[in-house]
Amino acid sequence: MTKFLSNVLEKLDEANEHKKSKEYKRLSPALKKAVDFIFSNVDTKSDLLSNLEKSISDAATKFKVREKELYDYFERENLEILGR
Repeated sequence: MTKFLSNVLEKLDEANEHKKSKEYKRLSPALKKAVDFIFSNVDTKSDLLSNLEKSISDAATKFKVREKELYDYFERENLEILGR
């Protein structure tokens, strides 16, 4: 039972890892909701790259944000991870 709870807590922490970044914290509330939506969709789908564009488009429509803002966020996030 303890091992099960440990695995559940680990998965929850992994699912929210993106929320700890500086770039995420700078986003508006609407963009944060859109990014969370994208991450939840990407986590459930197997092919990340082919579904990322569709998830970004869907999130932009659903949360009434511009796709460019979401692409810019992911670009800045990648640069932060790469240390540039």
